[in-house]
Amino acid sequence: MTPGPRLPRLRRYFFVGLIVIAPVGLTVLVLRWLFERIDAILGEPLQAALGFRVPGLGFLLLGLVVLVVGWIVHRAVGRRLLGTWNQTFVRFPVAGRLYNTASQIVQSIVSDKSRVFKRTVLVPYPTEGMWAVAFVTNEHAPVMSQIIGVPCINVFVPTTPNPTSGFLLVVPKDRVVNTDVSIEEAMKFVISAGSVSPVGGDTPVLRRGLDLDDLFRERTT
Repeated sequence: MTPGPRLPRLRRYFFVGLIVIAPVGLTVLVLRWLFERIDAILGEPLQAALGFRVPGLGFLLLGLVVLVVGWIVHRAVGRRLLGTWNQTFVRFPVAGRLYNTASQIVQSIVSDKSRVFKRTVLVPYPTEGMWAVAFVTNEHAPVMSQIIGVPCINVFVPTTPNPTSGFLLVVPKDRVVNTDVSIEEAMKFVISAGSVSPVGGDTPVLRRGLDLDDLFRERTT
């Protein structure tokens, strides 16, 4: 029996296995990285105090501290203490500015009433005739609009394949092309360098993971 016909089948098995394992591996790596970073916030001081490390203890204690602080500030006494702390800390020359900036950014990201990215648009970038996927971060930019002389919005243009970095642009409203592409679909489009086409429309896109029909489709070549 010649090994020739088996090679394409073995090659296909290898790539199917790679496609199945890679998303799981990436998800585990990201979650592990987040867990280790959060666990180290209190885990390292605890390790120095106890003389040994208990994985996950810092993560649990940090979560407990956050819950306790949230419970306290929801009480009348806690609100008064928070108000005093807030007014006092912002008066410090350097630390106050950092605290004020960090407070507004964190509250904007975490708050249920607002999202950092409002919607997906296209903006002319980096030159005329070319369009970049961007996310609106603020529908109103009064100061910048006054400087430029026309109504403007603030948008974030992410880089590929790492959307955590990018460029902040102030764009005139009449230069923005509105889309019906969701934030999630646009993110997949950016991360995949355009290989995953976004789906527009009002119908929500189901999170289906792997495309099993395409994965097991027989290839003729």
